Amino acid sequence: MGKKKSQQPSPSTDDLLKTLGDFTSKENWDSFFTLRGSDDSFEWYAEWPQLRDSLLPLLQQQQQQPSPSSSSSSSSSSLQILVPGCGNSRLSEHLYDAGFKDITNIDFSKVVISDMLRRNVRDQPNMRWRVMDMTQMQFTDDTFNVVLDKGGLDALMEPELGPQLGNQYISEASGLHEALESENRIRGEYLSGSDILYSLEDLQLGAKGDLTKLNPGRRVQLTLGEQGVSRFCYKAVLLDAKQQSGAFSFHYGVFIVPKTRAHEWLFSSEEGQWQVVESSKAARLIMVLLETIHTNADMEDIQKDLSPLVKPLAPADNDKGDQIPFMTASDGIKQRNIIYQGSSSLTGPIVIEDVVYENADGDVNRSLPFRRLIFRRTESLVQSEALLTRDGLFDRSVYETELKKASSSSKIKRSGRQRRNNESSSKMKVYHGYLASSYHTAIISGFSLISSYLESVASAGNRVKAVVIGLGAGLLPMFLHGCMQFMQIEAVELDPTMLNLARDYFGFTEGKYLKVHVADGIQFVRDYRNLSAAGDMPPHESKDASSNEMLLSSNGSCNSSDAESRRKTTVDIVIVDVDSPDSSSGMTCPAADFVEESFLRNVKDTLSEQGLFVINLVSRSPAIKDVVVSRMKEVFSHLFCLQLEGEVNLVLFGLCSDSYIEEDCIPEATLRLEKLLKSKHPEISQSITDAAKKLRCLK
Repeated sequence: MGKKKSQQPSPSTDDLLKTLGDFTSKENWDSFFTLRGSDDSFEWYAEWPQLRDSLLPLLQQQQQQPSPSSSSSSSSSSLQILVPGCGNSRLSEHLYDAGFKDITNIDFSKVVISDMLRRNVRDQPNMRWRVMDMTQMQFTDDTFNVVLDKGGLDALMEPELGPQLGNQYISEASGLHEALESENRIRGEYLSGSDILYSLEDLQLGAKGDLTKLNPGRRVQLTLGEQGVSRFCYKAVLLDAKQQSGAFSFHYGVFIVPKTRAHEWLFSSEEGQWQVVESSKAARLIMVLLETIHTNADMEDIQKDLSPLVKPLAPADNDKGDQIPFMTASDGIKQRNIIYQGSSSLTGPIVIEDVVYENADGDVNRSLPFRRLIFRRTESLVQSEALLTRDGLFDRSVYETELKKASSSSKIKRSGRQRRNNESSSKMKVYHGYLASSYHTAIISGFSLISSYLESVASAGNRVKAVVIGLGAGLLPMFLHGCMQFMQIEAVELDPTMLNLARDYFGFTEGKYLKVHVADGIQFVRDYRNLSAAGDMPPHESKDASSNEMLLSSNGSCNSSDAESRRKTTVDIVIVDVDSPDSSSGMTCPAADFVEESFLRNVKDTLSEQGLFVINLVSRSPAIKDVVVSRMKEVFSHLFCLQLEGEVNLVLFGLCSDSYIEEDCIPEATLRLEKLLKSKHPEISQSITDAAKKLRCLK
C-alpha cells in the first residue's frame, strides 16, 4: 500500500462547503484550513506527478539565467521562487526536495501559514513562510526569478467582484501580465491542434486531411455515433502508425478499452497510445474508450454497434471485404471464481478470486488454481498471486507439470469475462513455498548483491533485519520467513483491511520473527531514521491487540563495538512494493511519494553500512523510469537493476556501501545466496539464481 493522507476525523462535506462561499475571504480560508487540518493537502488543478515532468525543465532552464539581484557575485544556481496563495499544497515541498531551496510562500491565511511552518521547519528548514496578501505584496522589485502561481489568480476572479483583485495581483507581480498574454497565444494555437474532438463528418470533409490515405504519425480524437444512428456514442482516437515501413499484422484495426482501464496512462496519454499502436502492429488503429453508458452492454453488442461506424475510417487500400479486427487485452483466464468482494476506506473495492489459466496444450484439467488479489482502482493489475494446493500441501508431480504456467505472474494485464465457479475450494489453500510472481523472484535475486554480508550475519548467529513496505497478501514476507529463517521481517501496511484479508484468505501468520505494523510506510522509515540517528532502539509496537511485544529489538547478543551498535539500530534490507492510487500518472507502482528524494535519503540513513534498498517500479513511460533511476543514482552509492522479461516491472537495487560486487562476480555471489535459501524446491532456488545472473549495474 502506498502512503495515504493522515487518518484524522474528517469534517463533514457541508462544513467544508460553507467555508468556500467566497474565495477572496480570509476568514473563509482560515475556517477551511482549520477544519481540513495541516496534513490533508488541498491541491488546485493537478498534483505533483502531473506537474513534475513539465515544471522541472522550465525551472532548470530559468536557473541558468542571471539571478534577480544586480550583484555580480550572485550565484546563478540560486533560483528565487515566490509561491503566492500557497495554501497547504505540497508543491513547494516537492520543489525543495528537487533542489530548489530558495522558496518563499505567502498566503493571507495565518492559520495555514502557521500549519505549514510547523510541517516543514524540520525537513525543509530554509523554506520561508509569510502571512501576506498577494494583492498587496511587500517585496522590493526584482526579488524573485520565478512567480509560481497554482490557482491563486483563479481564486481572485470571483464573478461578483469582477477582475479588480485579479488585475491588482497581476500588477504586483512584475512580468505576469506578459506571461498571461503569452499563455493566451499558446491556448489559441493549442485549440487548433490534434486534441480537438472531431466528428466523423468533420473528418470526411477533410478537417484533418485525406483519411483515405495513411499519414504516418497522424493522431486525431473523434466522436463516433449519434442518436438515431447507433445505440451508443463513443470517444475514439485515430492513430496512423509512425513507421509505415515493415510488415503489419493488420492494415486497419479497432482496439476497445473498457471503462475500468480508460483512465490508465497507457490508454489516456498520447505516449501510451502510440505504444499500443506499436504492439498491435496495425497500420491504422482506432482506439475506442468506453464510458459509464457502456457499462451494462455486452462486448459483442458493442462490436456490432461500432462496426458500421468505423468502416468509413478505413484507408482506401484496405480490402473492404475483410472483416475489421477488434482487439482488447486478455489475461488467458479459463475459469474464475470470486471468493471475496468487499471494500476498504483506504484502498476502495477489493476482489479476491481463484482462477485457472488457459493451458497451452488445452489440457485444462491438469492446471492448478491460483488465488489473486485485485484492487478495483487498478483493475488491470493483479496485486498478489499465490499457488493453491489441496490442504496447502505440495505434490511434486503436479507441480512439475504446471511450473510453466506460473510465468503468468502478478501485476500483468487482465481482462475478459468473469466466470463464477461454484465448486467449493474449501480444501484448497495457499502454498507459501512457491513464488507465483516473477517480480518477487527478481526482488529476492537482488539479495545476491549483499550475499557475503548476509552469510556473515547468519553464520554469527545474528538476524538480518528486513522491512517490507506494502503487505499485500503477505506472500513475499511469508516466503522469506520460511526460506531464509535467519531474517527478522517487519512488514508495514497502512490498511488494516489488508492484514485481515491476508490472514483470512492467503494464510498469512505472524510469528516471533515476522511482524506487521499497521502504519504509514513513509512515516515508519522517517521515525526509524530519527531514532537510529539518536542511537535509540525504534519503539514500534505491534498493532495486533494480542501482542504488546516490543518490535525491532536487538539480536540479543551484547557487543560494544561501534559497528555492532550501529547494526543493531539500523535495517539491513528495505523493500518497497506498494501500488499507486493514481495510475493515470504513468507510474502504477510505487506511489509517487516513495520515489521522492527525501524518502530515498531517509531510507539510506536507515540502512546499515552494507544495506540494500529494493523497489519494484512499474511504469510504461521511459521518461518516468529515467527520473526514478536518476534520483536513486544521486542517493545511493551503487545502483543495479533487473528488467523482467515480457513485463513492465523494473526492479531497482540501491547499495549503501562504497564497495560493490562486479558484474562478472555475480555468479559466485548467487551461489552464496543459493546456499542461504532453504527452499524445499530446487526449481525455486534455480529461478532466483537465474534471475540474479541478469542483474545489471547502472552506477
